[in-house]
Amino acid sequence: MSLFIMPIAIAGLKVLPAGSNPDLFVLTLPLSENRQELALLAFLGGFSSATSMVIVAAIAVSTMVSNHIVMPIALYFMAAKREVSGDVRNLLLTSRRISIAAILGLGFLYFRLSGGSDALAAIGLIAFVGVAQFMPSLIGGIFWRGATRTGALAGLSIGSILWAYILFLPSFGGDFVLSKSVLANGLFGIELLRPRALLGLEGLDPLVHAVVWSVGANVLSFLIVSGLSGTRPMERLQGALFIDVFRSSAAGETPRFAEGLATSEDLFVLAQRILGTDPARLLFDEMARGQARYAGLPDPTDAVIARLERELAGSVGAASAHAMVSRIAGRETVGMTELFDIADETQRLIETSRQLSEKSVELERTASQLRQANERLRSLDAQKDDFLSQVSHELRTPMTSIRSFSEILLGDEPVNDEERQRFMAIIHDESLRLTRLLDEILDISRLEAGRVDLPMGSVDPDAAIEAALGTVSGVVRKNDVSVIRDPVPEGRYVRANEDRLRQVLINLLSNAVKYNRAAEPEIHIRPHIAGSHLNIDVIDNGGGVGIEEASSVFEKFTRGSRASQDTGAGLGLPISRAIMRTMGGDLTVEFADDDTSFFRVRLVLAPAPAQVA
Repeated sequence: MSLFIMPIAIAGLKVLPAGSNPDLFVLTLPLSENRQELALLAFLGGFSSATSMVIVAAIAVSTMVSNHIVMPIALYFMAAKREVSGDVRNLLLTSRRISIAAILGLGFLYFRLSGGSDALAAIGLIAFVGVAQFMPSLIGGIFWRGATRTGALAGLSIGSILWAYILFLPSFGGDFVLSKSVLANGLFGIELLRPRALLGLEGLDPLVHAVVWSVGANVLSFLIVSGLSGTRPMERLQGALFIDVFRSSAAGETPRFAEGLATSEDLFVLAQRILGTDPARLLFDEMARGQARYAGLPDPTDAVIARLERELAGSVGAASAHAMVSRIAGRETVGMTELFDIADETQRLIETSRQLSEKSVELERTASQLRQANERLRSLDAQKDDFLSQVSHELRTPMTSIRSFSEILLGDEPVNDEERQRFMAIIHDESLRLTRLLDEILDISRLEAGRVDLPMGSVDPDAAIEAALGTVSGVVRKNDVSVIRDPVPEGRYVRANEDRLRQVLINLLSNAVKYNRAAEPEIHIRPHIAGSHLNIDVIDNGGGVGIEEASSVFEKFTRGSRASQDTGAGLGLPISRAIMRTMGGDLTVEFADDDTSFFRVRLVLAPAPAQVA
């Protein structure tokens, strides 16, 4: 066609005056030679050509709008069982007519705003640069697995904004959105923001300048945002379907529809909804004759379904036709979106089940703690009863002796001086025993309640051990007990109350003597350093405390298996442990490798008294 333009252009440049509009050469040349009939014929040809271009462009764009915007929305909202002949066809026609009116209105609006001064070719090039903004995301989505929806939207947005600022809006000549001062001096008066010379890039054709900036920024944004934003499951699936299309299916393999799921009646109803009753009837009659059937509907074979999909694609677009036919044919009864919705719902159910399981475990743990607390309360109640019983027993024994001998002394029967002296000694000893028992009960109660304020200081543990051994030396000699004493590391002091520490050591040493049943009784005192503490182990060869007794030996009124009923009230060890814990240490039963037991006094190391001063 360009061959016919060249002689017209050459003649116009040669015959017509300089500055004549080249777009009008086909009319001005005949008029300059007084050939009105030829000018009229050229005008009619140009008018029909321009009209056909408008018609074809309007129909093409309206078809795109109806197929790729209106139909997907309609498929989403329309009822799946709606069987009205031609309902989809009527929707398509209505949407296309509205689109045609809107397209023509926008074209006329652009012509009026632009002043009609720009050449037709320039207007087309502006539109081509705008459409070019789809190219990066289109190519990237087909060939790059890392492309994302977010990256595509970012590239499209930035590229479209730059295209509008650099090329589209300046085409109005400063009469729309952008003023003439912005075109000349840049946005906000900044020279680097001039639309025709963005960032100082001058000397380029306006079209090339717009392509470089808009498409370049589009590609860059698409790559960066896609790289930073991770692909979602749907995007990974789509990438695999597009990029690995030849790898995932053998060459020449034709996808088949699920046989037995589609019926001819369903397919005919679908064709009626889109094509209308008469076109659908003609199409199905033709396909039935192809199967040598001259009455009724054709069998729903793969060929029939594929033919129907191709026919519907001309009306609603390939994507919508494929979706509708696939749903009827049963090849895609559940879409990928629904599958992901199901997966999300499943994940939520799993998460809810996990939370319920955790709550159940927590409730079970709480119930177990309540059961343990209840058992502890029962144990404490039993201990309280045992405590009261033991206290009553321990108090009743000396009180009974005191009362009995007092009644004898106060009775009418004569008592000689020797008996009176013996009875008075018994009453005195039992009174001391009673007083000592009450003091112990009061002492341990105050210690356990934390109401005892012991003055603390740096104590020489060696001196405390020496003093305790001096106190029990009499009973040690009486029972012929050998004492082995290791020295305390030189210069070591402990934080303690000296009197109370001595009381604890005396109690341990006394027990080691009284309860030792060995043929050759022996006590071994072994101090040693353990980190920031000093441990004093009191070891005897009398058998010690059994493993089963270790947990109860510090209970009040509890006596070990080696103790007899008249050797004490069972408060010495509980008081000793309470004293040690009040001083920041502890008293425990330890077991050696051969399962022999011993008592360990644990004390906190302290600086020497001189260092404290």
